Amino acid sequence: MTESVTLSARLRAQTKALHVQAERTGIMAQLLRGRATLPAYAALLVSLQEIYIALEDGLATQGTDPVISPLLVPGFARASALAADLRALSATGVALPPAAAEARSYAAHLRDLTRIDPPRLLAHAWLRYLGDLNGGQIIGGIVRDSLGLPVDAAQFYEFPALANPMAAAGAWRVALDAAPLTSAMHDAIVDEACDGFRRHIRLFESLTPTLDASTQDAADSSSAA
Repeated sequence: MTESVTLSARLRAQTKALHVQAERTGIMAQLLRGRATLPAYAALLVSLQEIYIALEDGLATQGTDPVISPLLVPGFARASALAADLRALSATGVALPPAAAEARSYAAHLRDLTRIDPPRLLAHAWLRYLGDLNGGQIIGGIVRDSLGLPVDAAQFYEFPALANPMAAAGAWRVALDAAPLTSAMHDAIVDEACDGFRRHIRLFESLTPTLDASTQDAADSSSAA
């Protein structure tokens, strides 16, 4: 008899190519290479904040749902940390642009899911939170070094409420695999996670002109000097 594949294993396997594409796209590729600018980074954080607010509001609204309730971990929440980082960046004189249209569209999609299909929110929780707890830590180190962020402007990468972030991520995967979801719901969550990565790719692409313009301005100033 063939052993069944867990939902978390399916999510990892079936989003792998999109995950790699996202890492190689636009502003995310620049961040990973240590080539981002503070204005571009601020634009990314503003857009991520828009997405996290919608996701976390949606999860909280569905907090009594028997599927979602066991997967609510307050220490995972990132919206308040993003707000703190943006305040710190603004205090240094970095301008904060409006959230990108792609981020606003993503947030609207999450609000729709909250109303019509709440279990699909778990796909976006898996994508964002486990990404933050794993690869996000690598990104955090690169961003701190390459941008010289003030200590109080890198709270997005810190999880002070979690005694052991990696253990918390592992426990969340176990809880996800144990959630009372049908096979059809597993399929829907995997599809939703793929859609989430595509939305991130479009967002990262949309922020690239901001990054390129900032980089060009810096180059022009250097040439003029």
